Amino acid sequence: MTGRDAAFVEVSSAGWAFWRALLDTCVGLIVGSLYTFLGIVVIGIVGEEALSSLYWQVDLDPLFRASMGVILLVAAVLAIGVPFVFVAERYAALRAVESSAGADPSAVPQRSLRLELKAAPASHLQTTGLVLFCCLAGLGGIFALGVLFTEDLREDAVSWVALLVFAVLAFGAEMLRRIGRRAVERDSARMGTQWGRWKRGVPRAQQADAERRAAAVAAVVPRWLTAPSARLLHRIATVLLAATFISLAAFMLSVFMRQQCRTCDPVYWDEPIENGIDLLSLSSGVAIAVCAALGILAWVGGVVLQFARESALSRWVADGAARRIDVGLVESLLSGNRAAVRLQLGLSALGAGAVVVGVGALWAEWSAMDASSVLGAAAILIVLGLIIGWSDAPRSRRQRQLARDALFPGDIGPAGEL
Repeated sequence: MTGRDAAFVEVSSAGWAFWRALLDTCVGLIVGSLYTFLGIVVIGIVGEEALSSLYWQVDLDPLFRASMGVILLVAAVLAIGVPFVFVAERYAALRAVESSAGADPSAVPQRSLRLELKAAPASHLQTTGLVLFCCLAGLGGIFALGVLFTEDLREDAVSWVALLVFAVLAFGAEMLRRIGRRAVERDSARMGTQWGRWKRGVPRAQQADAERRAAAVAAVVPRWLTAPSARLLHRIATVLLAATFISLAAFMLSVFMRQQCRTCDPVYWDEPIENGIDLLSLSSGVAIAVCAALGILAWVGGVVLQFARESALSRWVADGAARRIDVGLVESLLSGNRAAVRLQLGLSALGAGAVVVGVGALWAEWSAMDASSVLGAAAILIVLGLIIGWSDAPRSRRQRQLARDALFPGDIGPAGEL
């Protein structure tokens, strides 16, 4: 590898693209579950405090209670499944990098992919096993103390079965940790080879890009890359975020004034404070809903704008002519999440919310909703998001490589050492 022929290359593969899309889907499911939890809490409190007649008329309480149980189940499934998807994605990334190095030893993968492989893939499996073992051992130990010192539990056969289940699961977690440790030792040579290659190649590729960029002709940046400016978009996001936090603070204040702790009795005030609390709860709840709606609109607008910029950038550099521009104007288009990935995350999050509410309606036997239709829509959203993210991988690699070959942006991407 020489400084003249070294270059940053967008590395990808069909296998890595699938696991990356599946991992992004899991991230969307986690985010959607969290937002659904917050939505249920806010709607439940606002409905009970300020809109009690309508709230009980619609009878949302059974649905929300059942949905909270579904959220716990979804959280448990994701907590167990996502780490394995994470490890599989890292191994697929390692294979893609090795395949790229075999085809072109002078090529250096993009920074985001190198940072993914900052640690050996199996190290995450080792960490997962350790965390699961500590959790299971801690919960099992607490339950064992209860069995030993509580006569009713000690005489109940189910308690001993539960202890046996804890022991078996903790043993499995320990085996998982050991498997991860052995895999880290086994893969140390593979990882060392790639890290050494990157350590030598990154400075050379960075220098080569700088030289090519300096030799290129300065180009006028198209307006679609600068309008609306990143500063304006940042200000809009800051205002929305500040308004959301203020609304949440007002909402929590109304909750605290009504009930100071979880086990405390509700506090009722003299007028006009009593009406003021209801008004504060209602207005802050409405403000949160408005901020959420505006946030969704801003997010959709951002995805559309990014998609338009990605397509326009690809058309602009399609001729392959070298150009020199301010790299900061295209950095987010070359290193951040693609518009398709952001859409995938949104669809997955929406699907997660639909799963929670749909299963909650089934558990609560809530007849006001067609739970089967909601669950069908949830499945379509999640699968559609996965397909969108997976199918965009070849297009992403092609478009970003075209931009790299024409603009020579250097080693752009998230902060990190690799």
